[in-house]
Amino acid sequence: MSSRENKSQGVTGHQRGRKLIARLVDVGSEHVESLSWHLGNRVTVEADAERRFELAHRHSRRTVTAFEVTDYTCVLRLRTPIGREKFYGVANADVSSRFDDEWVRTC
Repeated sequence: MSSRENKSQGVTGHQRGRKLIARLVDVGSEHVESLSWHLGNRVTVEADAERRFELAHRHSRRTVTAFEVTDYTCVLRLRTPIGREKFYGVANADVSSRFDDEWVRTC
């Protein structure tokens, strides 16, 4: 898989990109793989991957959508209020169903 350095757009509090996703799913940031936009889009949208859930931030228009792309891998798409997307890979086993109070499950 192709990956990129953690330079995500936007902030939620002081958390950005990989650290935000790590905090959200309650894993260490070393367990979160930053993916290129092309790879993330290909394995989620273009491959019609199964959507596990979607979260919306209470104080901004950010969203996080989780896709199950393999039996072992979940890809999370972070979308900023202006529509920019960043993708992150996480082991399915690491994705929790409990989330920070700042996030609301929408799907």
